[in-house]
Amino acid sequence: MESVADVLAAMGGSARTHELNPHFTKRQLALAVASGEVARSVRGVYALARLNEAEHAALELSAALYLRSAALAHGLGVLHRPRTIELAVPRGRRSRRLAGTTTYRRFLPAEDLVGRGQVRATSPVRTVLDCAAMLPFAEGLAVADSALRMRAASRAELEAAAVTWVGRNKAAQRRVLKYMDGRAANAFESGLRAACLEAGVEMEPQVVIHTAGGDYRVDLAHQVEVEAVQVEVVAEADSYEWHGGREDLHRDCTRYNELVRAGRVVLRFSWEHVMHEREWIGEVVSDVVRRAVRHNSGWNERRMLRLTA
Repeated sequence: MESVADVLAAMGGSARTHELNPHFTKRQLALAVASGEVARSVRGVYALARLNEAEHAALELSAALYLRSAALAHGLGVLHRPRTIELAVPRGRRSRRLAGTTTYRRFLPAEDLVGRGQVRATSPVRTVLDCAAMLPFAEGLAVADSALRMRAASRAELEAAAVTWVGRNKAAQRRVLKYMDGRAANAFESGLRAACLEAGVEMEPQVVIHTAGGDYRVDLAHQVEVEAVQVEVVAEADSYEWHGGREDLHRDCTRYNELVRAGRVVLRFSWEHVMHEREWIGEVVSDVVRRAVRHNSGWNERRMLRLTA
């Protein structure tokens, strides 16, 4: 005979009491809960214990996972995990408070919700649009980049859905859709690019740079032409690359030096910079770009004076 956990798994991870009653007695359900494999909420919903805390909260309140909680449910990258579980309930419906959650009242048409069993979340497209409209630019960009990278949503789908968007903050949403890029390697890199964009410097992600020592793929690159001379500033997100030995350190030093030898200005930012000091990142990047432009412009002027002397 199949266990309660087996049946719940087949039903999408959760079910209400009346859906399980034809298959199990009250004693069998109670034993499944006592075993730790199954959890039961006060609303009469049984769920697999491995469902995360956010899903249990959604079941508890009959709400949909929303914003970053929905993004995480879809496996999308977020810059910061939400401090509270973010949920949405239909407008006009009363909902009690639950510690550790933030609940929003939203228009939630059936086509904007996905899920199995009793757990629901906003669809990937709706999630991206919500995050773009409601969260800070860097947060929304990280989710949008991730959705494109993972092919959870396409640019065409997002832009088409945005046309019929009826919520607030359309300007913020349009800004995210304008700059989203599926080439971004991860949310950390998206956060670094957002800091540059907020400072007025557009960076292209995952650029291959050819040098005398080989080809190197860099996280972000900004290229500008100054009087027929190409000026390129590189920004690297050095969060997850840890130099565990001399070989790693040697390889990283070689990469850095080859990029500099090829005429690139290379900036390196840590996880802490991106998470907590994005304004400073913007100041550094914009100052370096302006200085590089002035330097090359002055160099050309001096060269022309020498040639005409």
